Amino acid sequence: MKILLIAGHGAGDPGATSVIGGVSYWEAEETRAVVADLAEDLRGAAEVRVYDTSRNAYTDYQNGMLPSLAQFSNYDYVLEIHFNSFRPDSGDGKVKGSEIYVTPQESGIQVELDILRHLAAIGFTDRGVKRRSNLAVINQARRAGVSAALLEVCFLDDADDMR
Repeated sequence: MKILLIAGHGAGDPGATSVIGGVSYWEAEETRAVVADLAEDLRGAAEVRVYDTSRNAYTDYQNGMLPSLAQFSNYDYVLEIHFNSFRPDSGDGKVKGSEIYVTPQESGIQVELDILRHLAAIGFTDRGVKRRSNLAVINQARRAGVSAALLEVCFLDDADDMR
């Protein structure tokens, strides 16, 4: 299986930000750390490529460059990594959790359910698989005939999630 991992935001776009217990978090940095770890974990089980982390895939989409840079048709699956944000929480003991978005055209969601199951096993609340039509990058991949999903790993502004 060939997988393309995309770290959300970056290239001047920090994404969501938060400060918890004096520690600052930037979504763009956290997504890159998750993608690097995930790529390492998946190697050996799949052929993995990481979209250029010096770039912002959404900006590349807006500029019409994403199809040529990502070459989606070379992959079996595309996973875009993000962190959610709602409102700062100093730690109420309630983990806000993980969720995955797919396009309405995605026929199966077993892979996404498995991802959420594994995240729940390490303590994240499973917020489910949701369908949205307005996610530019994964829609572009889907139009190229490739299954794609956007994973919100956890809430960047929730102290429990970030622990």
